[in-house]
Amino acid sequence: MTNTAAVPGTAIPSPGFGDPTRDSQAAFRAIMDALAHPTRSYPIVGPAEPPAGLGRGLGAVALTLLDEDVAVWLGGALADDAEVGAWLAFHTGAKRVEDAAAADFAFAAPDAAPDFASLRLGTDEAPHLGATLVLDVRGIGCDSPPHEHHFVAEGPGIKDSADLDAPWAPRVTGFLAQWQKNTGLFPRGVDLLLVDEGSVSALPRTTKLASVSIRFAQSTSGSGDAQSTSGSGDAQSTSGSGDAQSTSGSGEAPSEAAGLSLSKSSASTDRTEGQGA
Repeated sequence: MTNTAAVPGTAIPSPGFGDPTRDSQAAFRAIMDALAHPTRSYPIVGPAEPPAGLGRGLGAVALTLLDEDVAVWLGGALADDAEVGAWLAFHTGAKRVEDAAAADFAFAAPDAAPDFASLRLGTDEAPHLGATLVLDVRGIGCDSPPHEHHFVAEGPGIKDSADLDAPWAPRVTGFLAQWQKNTGLFPRGVDLLLVDEGSVSALPRTTKLASVSIRFAQSTSGSGDAQSTSGSGDAQSTSGSGDAQSTSGSGEAPSEAAGLSLSKSSASTDRTEGQGA
């Protein structure tokens, strides 16, 4: 696709990926790694001039996952952003839907996120039909109590447990209760991508979360040598961990949900590769 810069006063959208084949493959790998290793953050490089409403990270995810075969729902400010709508239509061809329940992918800020249960949950026979919710978490700080945004994560792709600091969580109505209900539906359910300007992390439906305060109370009421979930030497950190394992050669089992969401976007990646040939 020709990368023509936006011209003031015209309907020509700003460019997509500079190198569609390589850039989409790199973004796809980052999303796969994030789903296979929940709570870990992976760098993602997006288009140089995306709409401000999307930013580079969200723009990269959209260009990678969306195509004419999927339906997308935009929530909150994104729904009213004409530039975002035109850019997505031009570069992806994805069908825009007004009802989140009809979407394969839903994009929104945390405070505009739909109820998880209102999204497509898939079926026991076809769990890959469950939706993926993509949250824009750029620049979100948090002054809420730790138990509202600090969680302990367990599940496939995580060795023992991992700390999750989620300053965006208090902005999602009843986040923890909604997520715990979602994981209880497995193999049905939704998967969650968390995207900022230059990185992506994920919570697939297999990842179980508990607030740190609850987990700490459980550990202190048990054996005397139980360790607190915060400050544990073998706990994985969501950022800044110097000993984070690479995605290859890790002793951890990959997330069972990684293939569920990504199967919907494989056709888009194959198509992009064909265009670059």
